Amino acid sequence: MKNYTKIYWRSSQVPTWGLVFLALAAIAIFLIAEGVQKRDPVVEENYATMVTASRTVRDAIEVIRPIRGQVQAINPEFDPQRSGLIGVASSIVTTTRGGLESKQTSVNPNWAAVAVKLMAQAGVQEGDLVAVAVSGSFPGLNLAVYAALEAMGAEPVIIASGSSSQWGANVPDMLWLDMERELRNAGVISLKPVAASIGGVEDRGVDLPRDGVASVRRSIERADIRFLQPGSYQEAVADRIALYREHSGGRKYAAFVNVGGGATIVGPPGIDSQFRSGLQFNAPARAFAVDTVMGYFLRERVPVIHFIGVNNLAERHGLPIAPEEAVPVGAGGVYTATTYRRGLALILGLVLIGFTWLMVYSDGVGTFWRGKGKGGKGVRPMV
Repeated sequence: MKNYTKIYWRSSQVPTWGLVFLALAAIAIFLIAEGVQKRDPVVEENYATMVTASRTVRDAIEVIRPIRGQVQAINPEFDPQRSGLIGVASSIVTTTRGGLESKQTSVNPNWAAVAVKLMAQAGVQEGDLVAVAVSGSFPGLNLAVYAALEAMGAEPVIIASGSSSQWGANVPDMLWLDMERELRNAGVISLKPVAASIGGVEDRGVDLPRDGVASVRRSIERADIRFLQPGSYQEAVADRIALYREHSGGRKYAAFVNVGGGATIVGPPGIDSQFRSGLQFNAPARAFAVDTVMGYFLRERVPVIHFIGVNNLAERHGLPIAPEEAVPVGAGGVYTATTYRRGLALILGLVLIGFTWLMVYSDGVGTFWRGKGKGGKGVRPMV
């Protein structure tokens, strides 16, 4: 068997203590950048609007609670806040499965503050035109978007679908369109969709029983809203885009806001996952393989705000997951969000690059560290 000699080599260009210095400098710079963050300017500028919108949602819940209780008793096991915004596991107007925890997480008035912040980041200002799509799946988030739009003074064009996934506004005779109608009658909100569809498969309730479709139709009639009745998925997408264009009056939309995962909005499984939650300005090429309403707006270079992946969004904005008690207005990290001081971060980054350059490339410093100032004997590679 041959004998092998193991050779261990370490560069003499930068000594160990120099590497340790670089590591400590990097940690110090990181801590400085983290420690001197500034308050998010979007929050600073829109704080009052965020609070106003959240108060509207709080007031809306107080209106909805007793009305929902009269239609069907509120089960505190599923709706611990007794908000009236949590539906049932199954009904004749239930389209798809839905997570109870995410529905409970959406019962928080401070989602309106999140909606204000995201729209402000998208560039929405008072008087701007905003396209909106809602369904019955997340009535709490629908309220948040409506309240944010009114507080910001934007001009929305809303298209709704009347059915819902599990645990949403899926109690017959108390669907989302019934809720918003009651809120308009109470003077809490004033917004009203320009049209509404059944929702579900192909946006026309193909997956619902006949009495379920009839229930949604009655809800649309009670709300006195134009009824959309497409003949296919492609027609459903085209109808919605045509309506948004018709009601724009030739103006450009400042943003498109969607609540939930309606197929006509984000496409079938495999396509819907290509659209991120929150604010986005583009999407992967695969997202455009099928015609969708969201894809249309992105192609038109309109910012999109997608309220989906609710628990993830809540963590991102400092809101609690499935709170069991009513959350006060003004509570949550969304109101105290901070951001890095980019100028300082750039300077600190350049300082770290400078230290690294001195360590590796500076002849003067390298000579000093190699000990050539002491008898000309440098540190040699270790073998």
